[in-house]
Amino acid sequence: MSKRKRCFDLVLGVAALILFSPIMVLVGWLIKMTSKGPALFRQERVGLHQRSFVILKFRTMDHVCAHVDRGLTVTRQGDPRMTRVGTHLRRLKLDELPQLINVVRGHMSFVGPRPKIPQHENLCMLCRPGITGAATIMFSHEESLLAEIPEEFVERYVTSVLNPQKCRLDSRYIETARFGTDLRILARTIFKLSNRIFRLSNRIFKLSNRPKSTQAPQPALFLHKKSSMERPASIGVSRVESVEFSMQED
Repeated sequence: MSKRKRCFDLVLGVAALILFSPIMVLVGWLIKMTSKGPALFRQERVGLHQRSFVILKFRTMDHVCAHVDRGLTVTRQGDPRMTRVGTHLRRLKLDELPQLINVVRGHMSFVGPRPKIPQHENLCMLCRPGITGAATIMFSHEESLLAEIPEEFVERYVTSVLNPQKCRLDSRYIETARFGTDLRILARTIFKLSNRIFRLSNRIFKLSNRPKSTQAPQPALFLHKKSSMERPASIGVSRVESVEFSMQED
């Protein structure tokens, strides 16, 4: 909550808005051209001192006004509500760009606990929520993890397994983080996003140059897939401790 951090957020937020404004205009146009509904998605989230605010994102799902509250409150990989453009926006995290407006307005920071909907928030928010954070880095593949959970158990799994682990990391951040911690988390986020973009572009390049005879899927690749409960459990132990240790070092 220091003035230095707020000044950093404001200056970097304005600069990022100017830098990414052409991409934001293009993304908004693609959303409007490929699906019905507004380009922006608005939702109430819990912010500083438990005060609610409206978070801004690019819409990645079908807009059905009559069923706005229908379905899961969380998103899984392969969600049937997802639009074709929305799938790629989420993969590259471009749907988060409008949150730069939330940062400039003072609702959010670049680094902090991710803001949740009221029914999922169990953390006392003593700092501004962030676009990225320690929990965001650790659970960067949350949608693919949830895809392995049966749909009827997804909400319970999020509230009883994932959110407590996120709360533990976020509480640790609030208690011990310094300005250097924010810079390190930002660097890790940029590295992970760059790595994801590189892997995606490399995959597209390989597919475009692969002979037609070898483009059939290989069933053997899926024979050793881990169970739905095994992978999240392993993440919740070693990676939580590694993130906490890195923040404690700072």
